[in-house]
Amino acid sequence: MTIWKPSLDDSSIHLAVEGSCGGTTLGLQIARQVIEDGGRVLWAAPELPDGVRFSQIFSEISLTASSRFHAMNLVGNVDQAIDSLLKSAKILPGVTLVVLDDYCPDSGAIPSDVIKAVNKLISDTSWTTLLISKGGTSMDSSPLVARGKNKLNADKVWLLTRPESDSKRILWMDENELKLRLKEEGFVV
Repeated sequence: MTIWKPSLDDSSIHLAVEGSCGGTTLGLQIARQVIEDGGRVLWAAPELPDGVRFSQIFSEISLTASSRFHAMNLVGNVDQAIDSLLKSAKILPGVTLVVLDDYCPDSGAIPSDVIKAVNKLISDTSWTTLLISKGGTSMDSSPLVARGKNKLNADKVWLLTRPESDSKRILWMDENELKLRLKEEGFVV
């Protein structure tokens, strides 16, 4: 089994996840991939990723390389937080990934001020932007709904689901289904 590595093309990705299925882990794995490729990552979230999980995912990355991972607390006024993130991304050299994890409430409609701020970030970037949030319940046969899908200007919508209570996950990228398994070192194919 090999670690899954998506192709990144400076687009914006809206990743909607089922609760506790590994959305932050997937984001960390993509961050590790970017750092391995020589890029820099900005991570913004209300809480920093779990330290144990971070060290598992980044275990093969040198201390020097891991210094290209910059974390910011995403708290307070969302406009100011996104502006600060945007300024940091433009000042730091070699930023190739910006991650917004848990940037909106876990349920219900995404507030309009959050949508406006996130769309501003997406429109003003030259790197891959990964937006991670909890998905919603589907009213049809699809496994999950990406809340705000029609209001966020993301280029791609991915859905991460946990069909069973084991380590198997399914990542839906557009209409393509990718079966993954969550291991200590990250998602493998």
